[in-house]
Amino acid sequence: MAAVAVGFGGVLLTADPGRAQSLIEAVQAALSNNCAALSGPYGAELNELCQIPATTSAAAAGGTITIERRAGAAEEERRIQRRLKERREGASNDAGRGLSLFVTGDYQAFDKDRTRFEVGYRQDTAGTTVGADLALGRTLVLGAAVSYAHEFGDFDGVGGGFDNDAVGLTLYGSVVPAPGFFLDGQVGYTYKDYSIERRVALTITGAPTRIALGRIDGDTESHEARVSVSAGYDFVLGALTVGPRAGVHWRETAVDGFQESGNTGIELVYDDQHVTSVTTTLGLYASFAISTRLGVLVPHAIAEYVHEFADDQRRIGFRFAQDQGQTPLSFQTDPPDRDYANLGVGAVMVLARGVSPYLDYRALVGYNDRSSHTVTLGLRFEF
Repeated sequence: MAAVAVGFGGVLLTADPGRAQSLIEAVQAALSNNCAALSGPYGAELNELCQIPATTSAAAAGGTITIERRAGAAEEERRIQRRLKERREGASNDAGRGLSLFVTGDYQAFDKDRTRFEVGYRQDTAGTTVGADLALGRTLVLGAAVSYAHEFGDFDGVGGGFDNDAVGLTLYGSVVPAPGFFLDGQVGYTYKDYSIERRVALTITGAPTRIALGRIDGDTESHEARVSVSAGYDFVLGALTVGPRAGVHWRETAVDGFQESGNTGIELVYDDQHVTSVTTTLGLYASFAISTRLGVLVPHAIAEYVHEFADDQRRIGFRFAQDQGQTPLSFQTDPPDRDYANLGVGAVMVLARGVSPYLDYRALVGYNDRSSHTVTLGLRFEF
């Protein structure tokens, strides 16, 4: 009885078909013993794989598809949080200025390590946000922003890569019910399309032969809704401002099911996915106003602790595209970390005539298998 060894990213694994959990192991189990776990009949390429002699085994190499990458609040949400923070900066004197426009550019480098359930990858994201808000007196700000982001990356090893685009809309507001105290709110929607490539190969382990099968492509889209509420209090001690921050963030993401294309026999059909995330944040913020000949420079720093309540390890259903019996199979994603932190530093320069450039850096800290570094450069105009 032959065991099928399936490797993604160039790593070969041997799994028991009865306990297959990762995508690698689930595919491996399905191909074992001449595809005994599949209903059949099969398309031409899958049928050929299922006829591999019992004295040999097969391996497929390529990148696992990771649709939903959990790393805390959506980047659109963070941009608006920064924007509302700038509106409140004492040195900017925004309260009575009315309309204000802003534009930001972001670059994010994200790394995920290979784990028990998912392949590792490197992701780069470039994004921009354009928005406008209006101060209604000294206690209320209302605004709207649109955002665009492009994500691209490679799976570890020889596993292919991905290329994604996202467009979002956010409505937001801030109220100051008492001096020093503020309450912020956001409602947002993001549409994202995904293009994923897997490099797949067949290895006959009965002899040292590796036969390349080719490339598998997949395309799908997702819809994300999010709501967040945050509050804080600023203690003003001369040029120094310091205060606590707390927030609740809800996010619901629906990813459409899709079918991969190719002619390897290992193309898969994935079910719809639904992801719910509810996080709380608790942090401390500080800034210091420095008067210069050019304007007022305000460096700042923030540290926040994040706890995830709702997101959990998920089971995703799939089938072989060339299995005409459409045998239902499934694999599991990584369990998310429940507790981690975000650290950020930056500065805004308040110039004459209502022009303020700013620069921010943010890092994800303490997440078990991933790291993230984000740089934001922005400019705002007041009227």
